[in-house]
Amino acid sequence: MSLVSTNTIAALTTAPAPAGIAVIRVSGPDTKLAFRTLFRSKKDPVVNPRNVILGDIIDFKTGAVIDRALAVYMPGPRSFTGEDVGEFQFHGSPLLVQKILRSLYASGIDPAEPGEFTKRAFINGKMDLVQAEAIADLINASSEQALKLAGEQLKGRLSSVISELGDPLRDVLAELEASIDFSDEDIEPEGLQTLMSKLEGSLQKIEYLLDSYAYGHLVKEGFRVLLYGKPNAGKSSILNLLLGRNRAIVTDIAGTTRDLIEEEAMLGDYKFIFCDTAGITETEDKVEKIGVSLSKERIEWADLVLLIADGTDSSDSWKELVIDLKEKAKRLWMVTNKIDLNPSAIGTFYCDLQTCQQNFYLSAKTKDGFDALVEALRDEVSNAVINSGETSGIITNERHRVCLERCRENLDRAIRGDKSNYPIEIISTDVKQALDALDELVGKTTPDDILGRIFSKFCIGK
Repeated sequence: MSLVSTNTIAALTTAPAPAGIAVIRVSGPDTKLAFRTLFRSKKDPVVNPRNVILGDIIDFKTGAVIDRALAVYMPGPRSFTGEDVGEFQFHGSPLLVQKILRSLYASGIDPAEPGEFTKRAFINGKMDLVQAEAIADLINASSEQALKLAGEQLKGRLSSVISELGDPLRDVLAELEASIDFSDEDIEPEGLQTLMSKLEGSLQKIEYLLDSYAYGHLVKEGFRVLLYGKPNAGKSSILNLLLGRNRAIVTDIAGTTRDLIEEEAMLGDYKFIFCDTAGITETEDKVEKIGVSLSKERIEWADLVLLIADGTDSSDSWKELVIDLKEKAKRLWMVTNKIDLNPSAIGTFYCDLQTCQQNFYLSAKTKDGFDALVEALRDEVSNAVINSGETSGIITNERHRVCLERCRENLDRAIRGDKSNYPIEIISTDVKQALDALDELVGKTTPDDILGRIFSKFCIGK
């Protein structure tokens, strides 16, 4: 896939804020002209490509010097976009940025759309769509693991896995279509069984990749933890401890929290999203009732629900919450708080392991037992990497999951079709649609509207 751009684009590629240095990138057929029109120096950057040249950036309309700057010219196709590319590095004043961009636009260069540089790199074959999306993931990574996964995808690790998946499918499809085109050369039963074995092997690898999404998604987006319980059980105090700062108001008055409080925090190398909720209770207070309703709605949002129980509550009121959470929570842990006030709560307050995967006892006041909870939360995420496709790539993107799911469905249908003695033509169609899903994933056949949605999420200048 390649595209000869008819226009030249420019945009700020560094953050739009005061800084020591700002960088503006230019890409397209008029890049060379822009350098010779708007940059004055003893050495011509165009004649000295890939060398950093010191000079002055010029106002296109007045000819006045805007700023002293460095410039580098990179002729295509050996550039990021595959086109002629240039970059100006100058003092990071937002005012200077605007003056230089206006000079470029006045000379006939167009403002870049969000993600347009990366889109041109993709269209010109400098990277596939998975690698292009990895650039956005790399920029937005908020944890070490997310950074690592994005870096691996940018290097082409997942792309290689997808390519390896497609090769046997293409071989199978070629055999099936040959038997259709040359009806006098029917595939023998043994030969057809060999082809189906290849499909089954590919199907198993795709299922491994799909299984990796649970881990990849939580690393990229964050592990969502809901703090849930009766009023005054200590949810807000535990939230503050998890965040390492006082985010939620804590008082002795029950029902202090009436709205959802959602905050991000890093535990080890992993990103967590913690959500504190209103205490679950029967109430006639209109505001508190809304808070309780929002708390219940959030159960399905959470990857893990921490049921916070008050260790001094002799009524065992937490047990009625277990009944409700048992059917709704993906995973449920019980955390008994205030053991400093009632040490006998340890072991007495207990949720059976068929319902709650773990039980914890702590004091938010003294922090006794808190480290064990934090360590378990870290382990909950890090252990998810086991059998998540470490040897076959990890998917983190919902679009990738959807494409692979479509591929899986078509392969499964082709295999079941063979067992049901369906005509070769039908099996061949299923295999082709499975291949189409893989090609869409890496961008070989991705529709323009999907490309537009993907690159519109990028920042301008990337």
